[in-house]
Formats: sequence, structure tokens, C-alpha cells
Amino acid sequence: MVLSIFKNKAAKAAMAAAKNDYVKAAELNDDSRTTRAYKVRIGIRCRSHIDKVFIEAAKKTVAFQDQCNVAAAEGKERPTPPKASPFQTAKTLNGVIYTYIPAEFADEIFSLGCMYQTMQIDINKAITMVQQVADKVAFDLGLDQPITALQFLRSETEQGSDIESEEDDAPNTEQENDKN
Repeated sequence: MVLSIFKNKAAKAAMAAAKNDYVKAAELNDDSRTTRAYKVRIGIRCRSHIDKVFIEAAKKTVAFQDQCNVAAAEGKERPTPPKASPFQTAKTLNGVIYTYIPAEFADEIFSLGCMYQTMQIDINKAITMVQQVADKVAFDLGLDQPITALQFLRSETEQGSDIESEEDDAPNTEQENDKN
């Protein structure tokens, strides 16, 4: 019991520190090397955070749909839909840390992850729309470079287009056989 209280306090303190780091990065205006490095570090954390929120939304959507199906079959009330958290965890060289993005950004990304999971938007639309949110985060932080969100999905689409290109380049053996 006592151990969980300390863990809870430590987690809350880490979350507060993550939020403070984001706010500090957004408020820093000087163009020093130290400031740019700090902003880049927070931007990298935000990129990880954005990807995690999207993935979490997809996973929670599957679980929510399952819960809805069970509730409907049992004649129970529909469960409460899942929501985004402005905090996530990320692994670093120094261990696990909390990351933060403002709730309005987290909510938008979460909603897009849910829409992608339920096939309301396709992979390209998901990438484009989440990138727009990532651009807002980068602007909010005053980053010189954009945050590239959902690289794992971008890689998937690139692999898919490579396979399609190879199929397009391959000779059609059926047509060649018909000629013979």
C-alpha cells in the first residue's frame, strides 16, 4: 500500500515535469545552441508521443468495439468510449520517462487513430492528418524542423508502393503466353 503511494507521487511528479518541459520549450525564444538542443529533445519526445497516442487509439478502439459487442449481446449499457491522455511513457537511454503534448493535440490524434482503426480514413489520409497535428506541435514548440509523425505507417506505404512498382515492371506472362 505504501509503495503504491510513492509510485503514484513519483508518476505525478514525472508527469508535471514532462508538462513543464513542454511549456518551457514552447516559451523559450532565444536562438542559442542550448535552446535549440532543448527544443529538439522535446520535439523528439513529442514525435514518440504522437505515434504512441495513435497506436493506443487503434488498440483501445478494438477493445471498445469488443466491449460494445459483449454489452449488446448481454443487453447492457454501452461502455464509455476511450479517451486520449496528454501523457505517455517513452524509453530513453536514461530509462523510462513521461512525455506530454497538450490535450487538444492528443485528442485530435487519438480521434484520427480511432478513425483509422475503424476504416473511416485510409492510411494516406491518416498520415496526412496526423502530420498536420504534428506540424502544429512543431510550431507550438518553435522548432526549425518539422516533426515527422507515423514513420511506421509511412514505411508501410512505401513498402506497399515498392511491391506495386515491381508488379508493374514485371512482364505479364499471360500476355506473352497468348502471343506464342
